[in-house]
Amino acid sequence: MCSGVDNILALPSTFIDYLLGTSAPQWTQQLEHCAMDIFSYNMIIVPFRHDGNTSLFAVMGVKHIKDYTKRGFSETRPCILHILPYATTVQGHKFACNQAVTRLLVWLNALWRATRGNNVFDADSMPFNSRSLPCACPCGERFQ
Repeated sequence: MCSGVDNILALPSTFIDYLLGTSAPQWTQQLEHCAMDIFSYNMIIVPFRHDGNTSLFAVMGVKHIKDYTKRGFSETRPCILHILPYATTVQGHKFACNQAVTRLLVWLNALWRATRGNNVFDADSMPFNSRSLPCACPCGERFQ
């Protein structure tokens, strides 16, 4: 991809389950405990497992969320790539993936407000949404 190894944060395979089972205050408390700035990374890798189906979310360019619309921007465009190792038509898995993406957006906005010191709910405190951080799912095939 377009990132160096130093700019990649790999999260554990249980991370999405953690997000679904906890709340924003717990996320910010955990972030303060780890003393890390997730917005300094160019790529965040999040494995996802649901009902025996495994896929991967690659959250790209979160550190550029405020700059990508500026003229002359040439860095990584913020987006989420949902990589499936096979094409799926299972409606339950698609729903679970959409729910995971929504929770990732909520998580990013909560951490943005916590690290930027802005607790007011406005466009500047919640820059991550489906338009600014679109999710793309390239079609895949099962390898034989």
